[in-house]
Amino acid sequence: MFHSFSNIQAILQNFDVDAWAMYDFRGMNSIAWQVLGLRPDAHCTRRFMVVIPKNGRALKLVSRIEAHTLAHVDADEIPYSTHEEWHEAVARVVRQFPRLAMEYSPNNDIPVASKVDAGTLEFLRELGAEISSSADIAQHCTAVMKASELESTLRGADALRSCMQSGLEFLRRELAGKRSTTEYAVQQHIVAKMHELHLETDHPPIVAIGPHAANPHYAPQKNDSANILPGDVVLLDMWARPARESGFYSDITWMAFAGEEVPKRPEQLFGVIAQARDAVIEHLNDNIPAGKAVRGFELDDIARRIVNEAGYDAAFVHRTGHSITRETHGSGANLDNFETHDTREILPGTTFSIEPGIYLQNDIGLRTEVDIVIMPDRKVVVTGGPAQKSIVPLMGAPFDITAPAN
Repeated sequence: MFHSFSNIQAILQNFDVDAWAMYDFRGMNSIAWQVLGLRPDAHCTRRFMVVIPKNGRALKLVSRIEAHTLAHVDADEIPYSTHEEWHEAVARVVRQFPRLAMEYSPNNDIPVASKVDAGTLEFLRELGAEISSSADIAQHCTAVMKASELESTLRGADALRSCMQSGLEFLRRELAGKRSTTEYAVQQHIVAKMHELHLETDHPPIVAIGPHAANPHYAPQKNDSANILPGDVVLLDMWARPARESGFYSDITWMAFAGEEVPKRPEQLFGVIAQARDAVIEHLNDNIPAGKAVRGFELDDIARRIVNEAGYDAAFVHRTGHSITRETHGSGANLDNFETHDTREILPGTTFSIEPGIYLQNDIGLRTEVDIVIMPDRKVVVTGGPAQKSIVPLMGAPFDITAPAN
């Protein structure tokens, strides 16, 4: 279990609800499973509800034939078998706790926080329940790092930065030796380096040139991969977490040029997205340490305004950043007022990406991506070292992207 019920109850004191009701049917509510510490292979085929009030004992509504599934949850048990018993148990909850937080998002503005089906919400409202979103509550329980997780995450970020350095050096050697290499070959070199540094990932890195880089989710395959030639602009995007540890993912993107001097056009495009990225970091530094609330959609607006003013609004085709947890795309606040309208507050102890990009179809794609950790004392940290300031010319002067900023 990620938080004890006493910790959750302390969080609930800050919200205008009577209780948090986590409802699930056959694994539809991944947030409930995570908070309650259910194993991914748990046998769970019947409805359950765990109700954590602001004060007092928690309740768990469980099927008599699957009570064992929640045996580890310390709560007063209300068993049911028939649908009439289920209805009465839920009605009892509503009578006792009429204002409930649930995994629901008004207008589905935040899809990752919307896990409860419409029929269940209708039923609860017919019973007199007032339902509000648990999105901010759940973020406290699923996206805020413990001290051990934070330490592991910061180590993992440094290791991933070393993998990026290794990938760039590999490509430089291949070009210097006039050997033919591909996006896939560079990807596989990075994968091997990840294993060497005891990192794990849910998907191999992105290495992309030209039109491939203009697709934000392109991934090279063994039999479908472009040759990297002198004069190419190369995008490298990788994400990983420490293997066999509790650390969260890191997720970074760098841009390189297969030559000595970066051409003016890609450098100008990179300058736009770097300015957008830095404006977000500046806003965080101006507000988070001072205790001011910053919400995900506001940060997306800041980055997007700069890209739009440069004339590339149609080419910035995704949100500015995403929450990061034990999953690459986590359950905390996203930097998003584009794909969704994320009103959640950026919390101390969380980590997320900032990754504005410009994608010109059938031409070129550029992205800059850093990860931010908001430390428990509200200090804003760019993990793994300083942000990329300009495209790396692979055949120019020696480079070390793992070196601290001067």
